[in-house]
Amino acid sequence: MKRPITITQAKGRPLLHWAGKRPLESVQFYPAQEKEVYGDKSASEFNKLFWGDNLQVLSHLLQEYRGKVDLIYIDPPFDSAADYVKKIKVRGSVLEAAPQSILEEKQYTDIWERDEYLQFLYERLLLMRELLSDTGSIYVHMDEKRSHYIKVILDEVFGPENFQREIVWDITVLSGFKTIAQNWIRGHDTILYYTKSPKKTFNKLYQSHTEKYLSMFNREDENGEKYLVAHGSKRYLKDVESKGKPFGDVWDDIMSFQQQPTAAENVQYPTQKPETLLERIISASSNEGDLVLDCFVGSGTTCAVAQRLGRRWIGCDINIGAIQTSTKRLNQVISQQLKEKQKGKAVLGFKVLNVNEYDVFKNEVEAKEIVMEMYGIEPLKRSYFDGTLDGDFVKVLPLNRVLGKLDIRSLLKGIGDEMDSFTKKTTTKHGEPVYRERVNIVCSGLELDAQDFLRKENKTGVEVKILDILSDTRDLVFKQHPEAKLKVQVKDKKLSLDVAAFYSPLLMRKLELENTKRLKKEDEAKVSDFRQIVDSVTIDIDYDGKLFNAEVMDLPEKGDVVQGKYEWQYTKKGKYTVAVKIIDVLGEEYFETVPVEVK
Repeated sequence: MKRPITITQAKGRPLLHWAGKRPLESVQFYPAQEKEVYGDKSASEFNKLFWGDNLQVLSHLLQEYRGKVDLIYIDPPFDSAADYVKKIKVRGSVLEAAPQSILEEKQYTDIWERDEYLQFLYERLLLMRELLSDTGSIYVHMDEKRSHYIKVILDEVFGPENFQREIVWDITVLSGFKTIAQNWIRGHDTILYYTKSPKKTFNKLYQSHTEKYLSMFNREDENGEKYLVAHGSKRYLKDVESKGKPFGDVWDDIMSFQQQPTAAENVQYPTQKPETLLERIISASSNEGDLVLDCFVGSGTTCAVAQRLGRRWIGCDINIGAIQTSTKRLNQVISQQLKEKQKGKAVLGFKVLNVNEYDVFKNEVEAKEIVMEMYGIEPLKRSYFDGTLDGDFVKVLPLNRVLGKLDIRSLLKGIGDEMDSFTKKTTTKHGEPVYRERVNIVCSGLELDAQDFLRKENKTGVEVKILDILSDTRDLVFKQHPEAKLKVQVKDKKLSLDVAAFYSPLLMRKLELENTKRLKKEDEAKVSDFRQIVDSVTIDIDYDGKLFNAEVMDLPEKGDVVQGKYEWQYTKKGKYTVAVKIIDVLGEEYFETVPVEVK
């Protein structure tokens, strides 16, 4: 086991305190596993897209990239007390017995206790500072609810002397005369700009001048040159006319996707930001060949713009849906660059990596939601318990690991804290209370002695029952992987591959749940053509068993369906392994390898 990596103390004086605040003195190194490669697989260098908890990914990056990142942009959860969802449409024609269904896949939940949220960002900002170069910059995108807290934390982490600017991005949506707002309409986001040191990279950018701005040049010097005085110095009209007006810290010329919902670049990902916004930040605070990092990558806008502008990049997200969306988007950018034979400092290949394995569930929030729906659990708000089932309380534990003793201790403490919610039924002969309501623990597997430990430790008087979804499945289809039928043959060095069938249990179950209110009991949620539920098909015609590199990519535009039939002409005889990856519109993945021989 490698020694923990030490973390430098924050530069500024701690001005903000919260319950549970603790410094991040060291982190453990986490290994990464290369999973896929895209673009030019013979490249000498690759950009990187990580799937994993960004605390672990940032810890992993310290070993190679400490002090080497030139620019960081993050658009973290805003602590907005809302769940962000990705709207997903079944492709093509309507479904039988119901209109075309829109499914909502939970991307991440943005509901926090304030103290947990502040600690969450504090730890990650400390690691980001370690990764920044001495001339590096960081931009933190927030809304008005928590930006004041985060600014104080940034002062502590980077030092108040390295605060550069608070940028106001005008996102006002014109909504006519009617609005639900009961006071001033919220019309801006805040982007906090800090640097690692005063020795920063910054390229001043200019915008087209306006008549109102030009009218301010109302003085003339002895040569008849018009000028104005700003901040004690002269600024000449002829310079503005040739270069433009320098950008200030209020950006009102970039439209959000609320203002332009049908924009071509909009991939319908929650929290997606426009490319123009990132172009301005990346152009101003980095140069060609510099390294850009976004550890809340979302739809991949930062990495896509960095790729086009000739920067190297690293992206990260814990949500597999973000990784799949970003992979598809980035591959399209690189494919276009390769097609146009673009030169410069752009790296024309990238790898997808995992830090730790997240192969039990695709999405923890989604898994919890499905479990509660399958059992019929009624959600509870503002309670330690997640919901109720037949009058009893329910706690759903993390479903990506087994139930252990620490979980049981935490549960018993939670019961004790919520004892006022239980109804006393009777008492034992020793005077101990017995309560009417029971507590059900929902988990995914449990340690061997967990039941025995619970019996011995439970002194609450509340009966606790463990519901293990691995044994009590109740048709929990999210554990089932998609299935496909492939027809593969090689003749005269030509590979023919036909996706004859594809079935996704999770997707069909969600369709059933979505359409329940609209369907008659005798009807079923059906898809007339399986291609309607397929988002993409990619094929590696010479898979080496390690890195997946797709020579054939079927990435249909919005509303279109995949082809389903593919061909490839081999140039050499020999034995090959064909690898096929099919991803449905929920992000579920099917992967199969087929050996072929070219004679």
